[in-house]
Amino acid sequence: MELTLNDIHRDAIESALAKARQYRSLLEPEIAESICLDILKVDDNNQQALIIYILALTDQLHQTEKQSQIKQIQKTILRLESEYERHYYTGIMNERRARFLISQPMSHSFAYDYFIEAIEAYRQAEPISPEQNDDAILRQNSCARTIEKEKLQPRQDSEDILVDMES
Repeated sequence: MELTLNDIHRDAIESALAKARQYRSLLEPEIAESICLDILKVDDNNQQALIIYILALTDQLHQTEKQSQIKQIQKTILRLESEYERHYYTGIMNERRARFLISQPMSHSFAYDYFIEAIEAYRQAEPISPEQNDDAILRQNSCARTIEKEKLQPRQDSEDILVDMES
């Protein structure tokens, strides 16, 4: 049996977006991802579908085999029209990478680096955020608190390690 993908109707996009949001909230990001791909096939610049798609992909970063999706997430972020959203969702991606690494043995120093990258992206988003939208500040604070709570430290570069060993 040949499997074919069918196009959705343009007038069904709003309903499909609502379903994608619902599947994300039901912790089924793979289905949300698929719905967004269907939307983007008929409306390739739909900003809401791009955002939900980014979030659905980052929802899956806690799975080791899904770490390879980073390039796809980055490419999709570049398609966002809003400079604020490009910075904000870059922060989300790096923060979620960091949170994944915290759960992995021997990865805390790498988690620190991604938290710092996330904080920097949120700082870039903050001055251009929409009025009465402090999401970038809230995310920065969450990252900072996690760094403190987990006692994360920057990685020592190999040169630093060699110097320590020679001392």
